[in-house]
Amino acid sequence: MYLKRIALLLKRFPESVVTFNTLIDNPYRLNKAYEEYDHAALFDFDFNEVEFRNNIGICDKLDKKNRPTKRVYHAYSNVNFDLWLILHKECFNKSVSVNHAYVADVRRIYGLNKTDNIKKESVVKKILNQITIDDVKKAIERAKIIRGRKIADDKKQIGTTTYYSDPDFSIDVFLERVLVECGEIK
Repeated sequence: MYLKRIALLLKRFPESVVTFNTLIDNPYRLNKAYEEYDHAALFDFDFNEVEFRNNIGICDKLDKKNRPTKRVYHAYSNVNFDLWLILHKECFNKSVSVNHAYVADVRRIYGLNKTDNIKKESVVKKILNQITIDDVKKAIERAKIIRGRKIADDKKQIGTTTYYSDPDFSIDVFLERVLVECGEIK
């Protein structure tokens, strides 16, 4: 639903129309994608180091295999997508130890009730409807700032990908690329 919102924000018919073909599956499924355009796998860390490392490894391997004709991006949020939503509206750099730790902040920032389930489709739509293209640009910049403050000694490596303990992102890299290609960012 998030990428559909981004596509809607980028649509300037007839000059520009952005479409994201989305499916929920393992990143390895991208190996069977025969389209001639770039791909991205969106996933969270969710305190599952093994799956997280595996997903990055799959994306990196597919990216290397498919270049130069198309790119395969990993677009992760560490710890989870909740923090990415927060960055659209606020600078926020809180490390957490449980997956639901950002829920109260998401509710506060997006004016939700204290009991709203932020994963419920109607609530997600309410959140996404509050996000503008300028908010996406701010989230990208805020993610860069967070990463820029990381200490080099804290980095972890998976193949050619460097990542850090939470909070950390690569979804900003993918979205920045999309916005550049659409002329939203120079």
